[in-house]
Amino acid sequence: MFFNRKIIFSACIIFSVSLAIASSEDTQQPITIEADRAVLDEKKQTSTYTGNVILKQGGIEVRADTITVYSREGRLQRVIAEGDPVHYKQQQQKDDDIRGVSQRMEYEAESNRVLLLGGAELWQGGNRFSGERIQYDPEQEKVIATGGLNSTENGAKRVQIILQPQSSKAGSSDQKSQQPLQQQQENP
Repeated sequence: MFFNRKIIFSACIIFSVSLAIASSEDTQQPITIEADRAVLDEKKQTSTYTGNVILKQGGIEVRADTITVYSREGRLQRVIAEGDPVHYKQQQQKDDDIRGVSQRMEYEAESNRVLLLGGAELWQGGNRFSGERIQYDPEQEKVIATGGLNSTENGAKRVQIILQPQSSKAGSSDQKSQQPLQQQQENP
């Protein structure tokens, strides 16, 4: 009986992760996690994967040193990936892929948002956002980048954004892929 509970708990965590971090089309795809080591803690409802961790589902891929999955009552609450660095990739059907890199990535299931922390960078095609904290909302296609502290006079590190010019081709059927993600800046 104990063995069956472990299998059910593991399946719930994997199913919850698959529903949360993928786009609506990706949720129907199986999830795979590769790691050097996995620890499932049924009482705490966590699973921790360490050592060259690769999480894939549909068009989503996360590579990290450690990935910890938190759930409650069989439902995903959050995923935390840590590494030097963490790599995030989300394939887009019509637009350029979204790629991110940071020291830490947090995914909150309720809000369906990805948070990149520590030397964070996010790319879509030639567009690039960098800062200490970048929040990405895939459903709203919205990026919020925030700087951090460094040794400048006022102590604030600024956000850097590079936006490529839109194509000047008249009648281009691929105009949408040329438009950058919406972006906002917030002060820390």
